[in-house]
Amino acid sequence: MTQKRYGMVIDTQHCVGCQTCTVSCKISNEVPGGAHWNHLESLDGEVLYQATGTFPRTVVAFRPLLCNHCDNPACASNCPTGAMHKDPETGIVSVNEDVCIACGYCGWVCPYGAPSMNDVDRVMSKCTFCAERVAQGAEPYCVASCPANARVFGDLNDPESEASKLLQEGHAKPYLPEAGTHPSVYYI
Repeated sequence: MTQKRYGMVIDTQHCVGCQTCTVSCKISNEVPGGAHWNHLESLDGEVLYQATGTFPRTVVAFRPLLCNHCDNPACASNCPTGAMHKDPETGIVSVNEDVCIACGYCGWVCPYGAPSMNDVDRVMSKCTFCAERVAQGAEPYCVASCPANARVFGDLNDPESEASKLLQEGHAKPYLPEAGTHPSVYYI
């Protein structure tokens, strides 16, 4: 039996920048304080929600960002306490908050800026791909709540999963592949 490798494909052509994923994640996972496990960046300019181009060909496009649950996570390999770790059965990268010393190094070395300081509990936190929901057969909150159906989640090692099929089509690409982390989040 092949180990699972959970991942996500995000279609930036469908993302409307509504931030439902961000709000759903924050509320449903009870992410405390100023920490955010999801956020958006402008795909085509410096300022979020500012159109680029010249009328009538203006564009506003977004890249939702979250933990990429990398095959070679920089956060885990550089964590001085081992608090950041990768589950070998699912590929999900998690934080053991009981071991975290909140040094913030994981956030500095992550090319995606995924780890975020939980300023209430004084530990690092990050997207978990909603591991508890996934274990029960449900989708992560950000996927389930996306009104544009821009996110597809699944086992990338299962050739029959929708996410795997999108990768097989060859249109989805990882963000910042030059970082060498081999992310499990891809973008169309």
